[in-house]
Amino acid sequence: MKKNMLFFITTLLVAGILSITCVLALPSGPNTITVVSSGRYSTTGALNVSALAGNVTELNFNGNTITRTWQGYFGNITGKIILGDANNKTFYDWNLASAHGEIYATKVSSVPTWASIRCANITNVNTEDTTLGTNQTTDVDSVNNTFLNSTTFPSFYVGSVYINSTPGCYATHMYNSSGVKSTTNFNEVLLSDTSNLIYTTVLDQQALGYDNRTHDFEMIVGENGHGTDVAVTPYYFYLELS
Repeated sequence: MKKNMLFFITTLLVAGILSITCVLALPSGPNTITVVSSGRYSTTGALNVSALAGNVTELNFNGNTITRTWQGYFGNITGKIILGDANNKTFYDWNLASAHGEIYATKVSSVPTWASIRCANITNVNTEDTTLGTNQTTDVDSVNNTFLNSTTFPSFYVGSVYINSTPGCYATHMYNSSGVKSTTNFNEVLLSDTSNLIYTTVLDQQALGYDNRTHDFEMIVGENGHGTDVAVTPYYFYLELS
């Protein structure tokens, strides 16, 4: 009887330990977000061309127009890997010397269903284009024309879900210090938890960014600024560090 009772108690303890070890680390909200600066592209004033009665003049124009579809974010990451309890008491921690992991941004305030995470499909992309007021046929800065399913990126995990470019995820690269899309850094991927689109950027380690300074990430998120739409959109950010 004592042996059976001991076996029963031991079995419960082992089951309890196994159930604890099966809890997976998932993306979580950052402790803080500090807005260092914000700006937008400066447009130039008018240029003049003299008109003379009787003349017919050929003109070639070159100019830039600010996008009404995207907001850009860039910056650096600091953090720790924590061993702690449910009361956020730290048992032990490890400072991260360099950034590894991902940043996730979504327009939905509720926590994404991380277990259902996958690459966004064409339906998700088309829905986002509709939300942002863009059309891939007429708008060069539409979601369809910005994120392509032929873009490669380094594989990563979202919790226990493996994400790679083999299935044809929609992805893009932000610009580097040479003013062109980076081929190795600043990767961004569109993910979905089957209900909501999640903009996801893979962290780099102090890569030389668009402004010739080092950054851990550069990313864009959709924002509709077409027509009379001047409303701002709150984005909810999550971090997954390793």
